[in-house]
Amino acid sequence: MPRKLILIGPESTGKTTLSIHLAKLYNFDLITEHSREYLSKKSNSYNYEDLKKIATHQNQYEKNNNSEKIILDTDLLTIKIWSEFKYGSCDSEIEKIISTYDRNNRYYLLLKNDIKWEYDPLRENKNDRSEIFLLHKKLLQNKRFNFSIIRGTGINRINNAIKVVEERFLSKN
Repeated sequence: MPRKLILIGPESTGKTTLSIHLAKLYNFDLITEHSREYLSKKSNSYNYEDLKKIATHQNQYEKNNNSEKIILDTDLLTIKIWSEFKYGSCDSEIEKIISTYDRNNRYYLLLKNDIKWEYDPLRENKNDRSEIFLLHKKLLQNKRFNFSIIRGTGINRINNAIKVVEERFLSKN
């Protein structure tokens, strides 16, 4: 069964940059964030129902990849948090998919919001990143997923992530 390293956290914390870097460094398959592709086709406009479509596609990309080791630039935990934060609830299908996640094959890097927020037309919550970080942390704890918090800026952030990957993810094989 594939082992999965998932990067999650608030917007503008370097998830995409770090996931690309780690995938190249360790020669892992990378599953990108489907919401970017989906929202660019919709002129960045979406509603509650769109989140289920995004989640379904994101989940399908993950299920279709059977490589030994995979890095995911987000997963459905982030969609759940975003749905609850923005709309006050999460679709039961998203919840159902999350309930099937195998804790033994998933390791999360939760990226701290300690780097400067950068504008992107898809980003909406410059001022709520601390709250969204805490929502991610609480969900990971409640679901009992293994995770590490990644802090720091620039090369320190990358080195902190590499240390965690080597000590907590790669050493488990």
